[in-house]
Amino acid sequence: MKPNNRATSKQLARIVREIAKARAGRSYPSLFRVFLLVAASGDVPRAKRILAWMYAVPPTRVATALSTDAIDAFCAAAELGDVTKGLPYFGPPRDDVPPLRARVAAAEGMIRERVLRDAFSGAAPKNDGWQKQDPTDRMTWVARWRRIQAIARQGTKTAEQDALARLDAYLRDIPPGQRFTAGGDELALALDLAYRHEGEVLVGAWLAKHGARLVEAPFLLETALCFRAVAAKMVQGVLREAIGLSTAEIEAALRAIEKVVGAAPMQTQRSQPPPKIQKRRVSCSYSQVHLEPAELTAKERAQVHFQKRNDAKKGMSLFPTMVGIGTPSDTAYVDAEITVALAAKPAVRLDGVTQAVTFPLAVRGPLRLTSVDSAGDEEPIVIPSGTYDVLARFVPKTAPRGSAKAGLRVFKLELAFHAQGVLEAPRTLRLEA
Repeated sequence: MKPNNRATSKQLARIVREIAKARAGRSYPSLFRVFLLVAASGDVPRAKRILAWMYAVPPTRVATALSTDAIDAFCAAAELGDVTKGLPYFGPPRDDVPPLRARVAAAEGMIRERVLRDAFSGAAPKNDGWQKQDPTDRMTWVARWRRIQAIARQGTKTAEQDALARLDAYLRDIPPGQRFTAGGDELALALDLAYRHEGEVLVGAWLAKHGARLVEAPFLLETALCFRAVAAKMVQGVLREAIGLSTAEIEAALRAIEKVVGAAPMQTQRSQPPPKIQKRRVSCSYSQVHLEPAELTAKERAQVHFQKRNDAKKGMSLFPTMVGIGTPSDTAYVDAEITVALAAKPAVRLDGVTQAVTFPLAVRGPLRLTSVDSAGDEEPIVIPSGTYDVLARFVPKTAPRGSAKAGLRVFKLELAFHAQGVLEAPRTLRLEA
């Protein structure tokens, strides 16, 4: 299948039109569908541009149940760093966000278990009796797929190689227009097994026959991306012809999208550099300060810091666009110095530092550094839009006589905004206690 596949081209054009008509802030699901097509084409730079649009303002709802997992897997394979920070999240409650590598491994375990789970009623076949059944009967294909699942579930190298051989025959035998028994999970599993067990030579025939299903079958690309071996091959462009989009076609679509959503934040921030150092003084009621958008949404106004069980022990209370930072005890106020150091490889020094944490923060506009009893009239802090890893360090200062007499201390709070992922945030580096 050569690039410029007509069906995929029409699908891409249709999604671009959806984005043009979408209300402000509602284009994340459509952008994710464009991301899937571009990522599966192996076009890493353009996929990265789409992610910048998707995360310019942190999304709060997943595009699909697997969307964040699929993005994480692609970013890990393409070495783009932790773009999503695990958000938006679709899953059971969790106190901490695991690092990218752990999330990708967990997602692969989840998707493997789901793909291999027998979802049909009745006992699974224990032999190859399907060979004696009518090949035009759908239940013959069901029995065949269940047999493959049962073998692959054993998890040994021998069993997986057996399952791969059976999947190869399955994909060669099934007619191009016949509906897949498992909605495409067969192809996703086959790709994973082939890439892990030296069966790459088999893939070409599958894609020549069934490549169109990659973009037609719902959730197939997300499922395939969650397998790390498949994600690694996607990044190399092995599915490009099956997807059927040319570089020129992708670029034209992205330019059309850019007219609607604007330039990617991390690409435009260099033209409007913030001041080298921005200084603010803020009181530290209840041993905390808050860094938040100057203009809060209704949802952000409802968010309360330090309500989760382990926030105090971490020294921070995290939300996607705002953070509460725990201060050392008995702190009267802090003199904050805010810097942006996107290009630097940070050296995290803790000499003379009383307390230090790192945290991720998505910035959509000016910020405020506030206290619990803030009046709301703080001077805004100018930070270019984007997603950052922020390093916060408390360095002791000499307290004024009045504060010292009252047993209160004063600190310099160094807030350094670094490129996303370089600090592996969030991390608690040092707590006074």
